[in-house]
Amino acid sequence: MSNQNNCHQWTQSPAFVPSWAEQTTTPVCPPESTPVVEPNPVFPATASLQMCTPIQLVQTSPTKVLVTVSIPAETIFTLPSKALEIKNIRKNLKITQSRFFNFSPRVCGKPQDTPKLFLGGFVRKDIQFSEAIRQTAHTVEGVIKDFVVDVPFTCVVDLGRQLAVQPTNFNQQHEYEFLRTQSLPSGFSPKDQLMSGDISEFNMVSNEFFNTLPTVRLVFSQINEMDDAIDRVALVGGPFEEGTFRTVQEKMIILIQLQLTFPDPIDPAGDCC
Repeated sequence: MSNQNNCHQWTQSPAFVPSWAEQTTTPVCPPESTPVVEPNPVFPATASLQMCTPIQLVQTSPTKVLVTVSIPAETIFTLPSKALEIKNIRKNLKITQSRFFNFSPRVCGKPQDTPKLFLGGFVRKDIQFSEAIRQTAHTVEGVIKDFVVDVPFTCVVDLGRQLAVQPTNFNQQHEYEFLRTQSLPSGFSPKDQLMSGDISEFNMVSNEFFNTLPTVRLVFSQINEMDDAIDRVALVGGPFEEGTFRTVQEKMIILIQLQLTFPDPIDPAGDCC
């Protein structure tokens, strides 16, 4: 005795495809790749910023202040190919942020902060270097290549207590109400009345102050740098004193002079009490 499963198989004739469609190739679309999002090299993500004390702070007019600040910076970058030596480096300072932060109005007996200036930007470096293409025991032949890199920097300048900048004005909201007089219910003396504010009304005066930020102008910049190769190896087959490298460690002192122009005159700092 045999058990036999009765399975029904459903069949369907293939769909009609015209001859012109059979001759047309189906385009193959490459798979969509997720774009790689790189962080902005000019503004590195960080939880704290270095504080810079101005080396000079001069009031040149009732509304203008000249600020000179020195910013140390360090970076390590890699050249696109092995370099025999660096021939020249052209540098340009780029300021991308100059945000002024004012302090709150002075209150006697409470801590008082100082105005700050947030600075951000980068140094554009155009590096020309030689790359060895052939050498003998006593000679090296090379070509000149060019490489551009942006070195970011950030700094918060403490403007100190030397100058008293006009404080920031805050918006204000004040509620007011009117006296309401009404008779008292039984149980009170008829000579007395209930006097209070009206809880069924809401009155308010709102004040808005539109503060103006100072304008910032770049007056002067100076960049003092030291570049050192940290992976230099001897040139194979060349003169014994020659070598090639790709990784460069750079230290810079960036001197920046800015002119701040305030909308209101600046008074010498005094004792608020």
